[in-house]
Amino acid sequence: MNWGKFGCGTVYRNFGTQSVELKPLATRIFGVGLHKTATTSLHRALSILGFDSLHWGRGEAPAIWNEMTEGRSKTLERFYALSDLPIPLLYKELDKAYPGSKFILTVRDEDKWLESVRRMWNPAYNSTRRLWDVYPISHTLHRALYGRTSFDAETMLATYRRHNAEVVEYFRNRDEDLLVMPMDYGAGWRALCSFLGTDQPQLPYPTEYVTRKLETPDKDEPEY
Repeated sequence: MNWGKFGCGTVYRNFGTQSVELKPLATRIFGVGLHKTATTSLHRALSILGFDSLHWGRGEAPAIWNEMTEGRSKTLERFYALSDLPIPLLYKELDKAYPGSKFILTVRDEDKWLESVRRMWNPAYNSTRRLWDVYPISHTLHRALYGRTSFDAETMLATYRRHNAEVVEYFRNRDEDLLVMPMDYGAGWRALCSFLGTDQPQLPYPTEYVTRKLETPDKDEPEY
C-alpha cells in the first residue's frame, strides 16, 4: 500500500518531546551478490536478526526460477529474505514485482572470489558438485549466468564484474534500496543493521563454512 510508505513519518509518543521516525517496512530483502560472496553468511545473519530467510533451499530455487517467468513467485513469497541463485539473476524483475524491497550486494576481492568459484566447480573440494549432473537446475542457472556450465576463469570474472557494475548502476540514486557489502574489508553488522533499521546483535557477524580444503578434508574453509 502506498509503495510501502503508508503510515510513515515523524511522530511523537503521548506527552513525549523526542521525535520517532516511522520508516517503511521493506516488502522483502534480497541478497543479490553472486555465489561465493558470503551469501551463506548473509543468510545466517538475516536469520539471527529474526527474518525468515532462504538460501537456495530444497527445491525452492527451481520453483522460484520457473515461477518468476509469470512475474511473481508464490514459493518466494513464503519467505521474507532470500539470497543465492537464482535471486541475483532476477533483481530487476524482483524490484518490479516487490516494490519497496531492500537489496544487498555482497562483493569480494576478485582473486579470492575466482579461486572460491574454481573450487566450487572441483569435486575434490565440493562434495555436492556431483549433484549438478543429477538435478539440472544448477546447470540451468549457471548457463543463464555465465553462458556455460564448465569453469572458465575469464568468462566468470567478466560476469562477476559486469553483474556488480550493473546492480550498482540499476540502483543509482537509490541509496535507501541498495547496500553494497565488501566482505573482505570488514563489512558486517554495522552496515547491515543500519541499512535494515535493526538493532545490532552482541555477537560476531557469522562466517559460514561450506568449501572443504583438499589437503585437510577434516577442516573447512570459509564460504567466502
